[in-house]
Amino acid sequence: MGENKNLIKNDGETVPHQQPLSLSEELRRENFGLQHHAPEDFLRSQWQSGLTSRWFLGYRWLLGIFFGTGVISCLAKYHHNGRWFIYLTDWGFLLCGITSVSGAILVTIHHWNPQRMVRNNWQIKAYWVCYWINLIFANVIALVYWTCIYPQDRDPSNPAYFTDLYNIWTHALPPIFFSVDHLIVAQPTRLLHFVYPLAFGWLYTGFTFIYYVMGGLDLKGRRYIYNVLNYSKPREALFTIGAISALSVVVSTLHYGVYRMRTFLARKLGKLQ
Repeated sequence: MGENKNLIKNDGETVPHQQPLSLSEELRRENFGLQHHAPEDFLRSQWQSGLTSRWFLGYRWLLGIFFGTGVISCLAKYHHNGRWFIYLTDWGFLLCGITSVSGAILVTIHHWNPQRMVRNNWQIKAYWVCYWINLIFANVIALVYWTCIYPQDRDPSNPAYFTDLYNIWTHALPPIFFSVDHLIVAQPTRLLHFVYPLAFGWLYTGFTFIYYVMGGLDLKGRRYIYNVLNYSKPREALFTIGAISALSVVVSTLHYGVYRMRTFLARKLGKLQ
């Protein structure tokens, strides 16, 4: 799969293969799926000229080391006998580590053997889903935390208390770093892919409900993990689920707009392949 691959439209016009789909094309049912004609777009920067780039490879590893180290150290420090895994923040932070490290590994394989990497299409699809969920929920978690939870959780006597370092690492840096990353990468975005972060949110909701039914306790010994997801108050819990679901769709749509802005700028600068 060469870097200068083009698509031919029905009217005979030759366009860059990274040209975004039209809105009517975006809304086709097949775009719920994970088909893309140029898998190498997931393994390169929008702004590089060659098929591979040492700068992009180095950047990918810096990001992977940063969040990989953060996840491991946070888990070691705040494991709480496994209760680290009950919080949405920690699900999201774990996803930051998985996404950034797997991205670095995939780009490394591509850098040394491009043809081998682009043939492993299932890995690209898995990474695409992981990347999009991570990007959207990094923003959703930050928005909910900084507007609804902070600063009530900053009491050092709170068993779920994070130091300022880890609070910033988990709640502030992921949306900043991965939103910037979305401007750097060359991979496409699909408008209908809001379904993946939506499903992730529902998966977490299902987990919290099962945890509640089975009598699980949070670090304060309560039957619920978050005040707003207290299933003994079903109306409040349902409102929270609906609000978070709507927010994930809105954030996904906004980041689709970021993708369109990136490709618009790339076209103007001659970087749209």
